[in-house]
Amino acid sequence: MFTTFGPTYVIFKKAVAIISAIVMMVVASDEKNQPKPDGAEVINKNTYVLYDYYMSSQGVTNDGEYFYFSGKKNLGKARMKNGEIFLINTSPIPEELETLGCNHIGGLTCHNGYIYAAVEDGPDYQHPCIALYDAKTLKYTGVYYELPQELHLEGVPWCAADEERGYLYTAEWSNAEVLNVFDLETLELVKTIPLSEPVDRIQGAELFGDTLYMSSDEENDMKRIFSVNVLTGEVNVAFSRNVGKEIEAEDMTVYADESGSPVLCVIDRGARRRSTNLTYYRLTY
Repeated sequence: MFTTFGPTYVIFKKAVAIISAIVMMVVASDEKNQPKPDGAEVINKNTYVLYDYYMSSQGVTNDGEYFYFSGKKNLGKARMKNGEIFLINTSPIPEELETLGCNHIGGLTCHNGYIYAAVEDGPDYQHPCIALYDAKTLKYTGVYYELPQELHLEGVPWCAADEERGYLYTAEWSNAEVLNVFDLETLELVKTIPLSEPVDRIQGAELFGDTLYMSSDEENDMKRIFSVNVLTGEVNVAFSRNVGKEIEAEDMTVYADESGSPVLCVIDRGARRRSTNLTYYRLTY
């Protein structure tokens, strides 16, 4: 049995494709001639516009096969081999979290078939929460954890799983001086790790080995990626990205390439909020 589509649907699809192509051209013009990053090289970029923009403007993580994205109130799933979003959840914030005032999904991480999503109740930031979603379906599992508010005075913009040690990391958004370390299964606080220097405006992070890479939305052209040794708390700059003030750095994720080296994928909201860019970087030192 074959499914056929009427002429109206065909015209609609063609119109969307034309509009998408035009937006892509405008986005490319806005972001042309950006300086090369210092300490890394760009090896790939996926750009999302129109509907896909709203599915991918906040968070990203991966499980080696799929990328998982979040918008403010959406979730999306894409195959890593082509980056195309093929599954969405447009109402992932459950009623029990909406009752608390939660209205924003931020950074993501994944563990054992589940997506851990940082969910905030801005602008009050009284109920920092981690909600769990089924990675296969993107459906809410019915499980969420409320984190200590005194450790997240400006919300919980991101979370990062450490599967080897059984930890989940978070930190303050503004001038964080410590990493908060929670049990990955119970979300009970285990300890804090003092940082060698504060990190500011961290929008997302992901662990690779003993290194927690962090994406900062600094209030200047340089949107640096920091590295933190989770054994010692030592902070360094992994590389710098002179992408411009109009670009808003968001979450990031990391995966190993064929040689076992890290590929860092960073989400940026494009100039004038027309697009989301997922840019792939390879370290050059």
